[in-house]
Amino acid sequence: VDVGKEFDATLLMELKGPFPSLDILVDQGLADEFLGDGQLRPEALEEAADRVGHDCLTVRRHPDRDHSYYFISSFVDDHIAFHAERLRKKQGLQRAEVSDDESSQFAATAGKPITCKAMVARAPKEPLSCETITVDPPAPGEVRVKVIANALCHTDIYTLDGDD
Repeated sequence: VDVGKEFDATLLMELKGPFPSLDILVDQGLADEFLGDGQLRPEALEEAADRVGHDCLTVRRHPDRDHSYYFISSFVDDHIAFHAERLRKKQGLQRAEVSDDESSQFAATAGKPITCKAMVARAPKEPLSCETITVDPPAPGEVRVKVIANALCHTDIYTLDGDD
């Protein structure tokens, strides 16, 4: 898929790896329909990591699991713990801390709309555009989360390329 090549994990690993301070965790359902049709190729990421000497990649394969929300949600706690542990080690902290400045910023926007930058898809086969958007305050039962980094799933790229 051409639209997402600059975000493709395998290509990034081949072109810019290894990433010594980056541990990568991948969970793959072996009954995933995208695995069978070649859209997902975790073995290509493993091969690229081997070629460049990146030894901090873990791919866990799960029989009888697909690409469903249930599959993803069943491992989300593992991934949060995995990355939280690495962030704490990198920062040399025993627990995540929020500065007084950040706390006051959060308090100042509670219950109010906020503006933030977002990568927006306006149409298939068009580049993403970096835009300032307005986000409504959380509705009952919702929370607002400050996202520091994010990645695209192959299904996002598939949709951006107009293939679904």
